[in-house]
Order: sequence, then structure tokens, then C-alpha cells
Amino acid sequence: MTKPCRASPLFLPKNTTLAGSGKPAVPPKKYHIGGQQVFFPKDPKGGGTWIASSGDFTLCLLNGGFEKHIPQPPYKQSRGKVVLDFFTFLDVNNFIQQYDFEGIEPFTLVIIESTTNLTLTELRWNGTRLFCTSLDATLPRIWSSVTLYSPDIISAREQWFHEFKQQAIVPQKVIDFHHHGGSGDPKNDLKMNRNNTLKTISITQFVLNQLEFKMTYQDLQANNYLQYCIFKDSIGNSVLY
Repeated sequence: MTKPCRASPLFLPKNTTLAGSGKPAVPPKKYHIGGQQVFFPKDPKGGGTWIASSGDFTLCLLNGGFEKHIPQPPYKQSRGKVVLDFFTFLDVNNFIQQYDFEGIEPFTLVIIESTTNLTLTELRWNGTRLFCTSLDATLPRIWSSVTLYSPDIISAREQWFHEFKQQAIVPQKVIDFHHHGGSGDPKNDLKMNRNNTLKTISITQFVLNQLEFKMTYQDLQANNYLQYCIFKDSIGNSVLY
């Protein structure tokens, strides 16, 4: 879910859902990719991530394209590595035209560019074809994984978000929505739990504007709350605190 607006902070939070037996993610840290300093939590199994930002580009990945699919392994790599591979291109058009998507399981990728004008691009890969959509970057939006939620539940989540955004949207309110949004059904609320076999294990949020670059990471399994402030030092390197 994003709330992109150049005049006010850009919020990009993501609830991450995993099978109950899955290994916990590696907490966020700084990595160097394609000459860029990129910040993200890491999937210990696939080596990729579901959300990452360099400040200029912020990406979020959801499993599935347009509809729930039947997995057909083996796949050549984790979908989470697509997020990291983007930072070797640092240009949306070049990435679309040159990246090899073949052999990767279907996904949805949200790309926010804030180098000059704020732009929002949605990529959906259905396993055989890439669909690219440019969206209005000033409008709040919500995405839900088509592999986890039925069309009816996705519509319900959009309605919950519509009701939520009637208030002033500030970072803590967005985090609260990702904790408590829903109808009280733990199987489909934003923080979901399906009999402890599939549940939300973390909440990650980037907040960016012209003055600040902050990242919040909540590990719900370890009950660990981390907040990072990122700024440029005197020689232009990003420093994480």
C-alpha cells in the first residue's frame, strides 16, 4: 500500500505473510547494488526481498499477477531477487525492456521513482507476459496479493482502505492500519493469521520526503520493533541509524 505525494511524505508499508514454519527474515540493513546503497530486509531462503529503497527508487513486491496461479517449479530464481536486480538498471524503461522475466513465478511489482517528479509504475508478470501500467502517483492506493486473497476479499480490503484514508494519513496511523485494519476476521484482516500455518510475520514501512528517509521494521514473531533514520554524510554516502 502506498501514499505517494511529493509535497508530503511518501509512505510505503508492507505486511509480509509466511508459512508458520518459515525462517525469520534478516532485519533491514544497507547493501551495495549497482553502485547504489539500498536498504531492505532479506529473505533468508531466497536471498531476495519484498520491499527495498535507495531513496530515489522504492519497490514493493507481491506474489501473483492478476489471479491465483498453480505453481510450476522449478523456477530459475526467487521473485524477491527481481526487486534487487532492478537496482542494477535504475531506469524503469530499461528494466522493462532488458530484464529477463522468463522462468520466474508470477508477481506484482510496484515501483516508485522520486528522483525528479514522483512517478508510480505497476508491473504484473503472469508467467508469460509482462503488463506495465503508469498510475497517478498522487493518489493513495492499496494492493493485496492475489495468491492469498479472493477477489471479494481484495474488494473488501479496498473498502477498508477507502474508509481509512478519510482521515489525515500520517506514518503511525498507517502502521496502525496495517495492524488493525479489517473486519475482525483473522484469516483476511491486514494482519492475518490462518491457524498459525500462514500468518503475517512482519510490517515494514518506508517514509520519504525531501527532508527525511525513515524505515520502520516490526518483526511480529520476535516482537521486535526497529526504526532507522537514513541520511547523507559529507561525501554523499547513506548512513543508517
